[in-house]
Amino acid sequence: MLSDTIPSMKKSDVVTTIIAVYGAILSTIAILNQVIGDRAKVKLTVSKDMEIIGDPRYMGMTVISLEATNTGRRPVTIKTLGAQCLYPHKHFIATDTRPQLPCEISEGKYISGIIDQADTDFSRIDFWAAWDSHGRVYKLRVASRIAHWKSVLRRRWSPLAMKKPESTSTE
Repeated sequence: MLSDTIPSMKKSDVVTTIIAVYGAILSTIAILNQVIGDRAKVKLTVSKDMEIIGDPRYMGMTVISLEATNTGRRPVTIKTLGAQCLYPHKHFIATDTRPQLPCEISEGKYISGIIDQADTDFSRIDFWAAWDSHGRVYKLRVASRIAHWKSVLRRRWSPLAMKKPESTSTE
């Protein structure tokens, strides 16, 4: 008989076990929340068809405003703001930023970049990006996933990517 081989638990043992399991689950969730929440996070915002008033450098110009805001708890040093384009088009960066890059932004602070819209074809943009000092890329996707992956594969298998670099030895 099965009941003869398995000892029965008292009610107090069952309650203690339930409380222990509940405490273990709750502490695991709290630790994961702490680890995930204590990372650098950057949110990108892009505003098109903007006009700057009061600055003669931008008089009559339509611009794109690109903002990178630190929404995480850790400070982040942003090195570059710009866009990565679909293959075979070239990527571009914002050179006119406030404050000047590279710049460390703490929690809630932001960096804004201005790009002339006349030179920008939005259908060529894969994603807007901010690159930090650790090499991480924070992205705001624009192109569809299919267009993105086609571009990645074309870039990877292009004749230029397949070309081996020439030796730089001085023999």
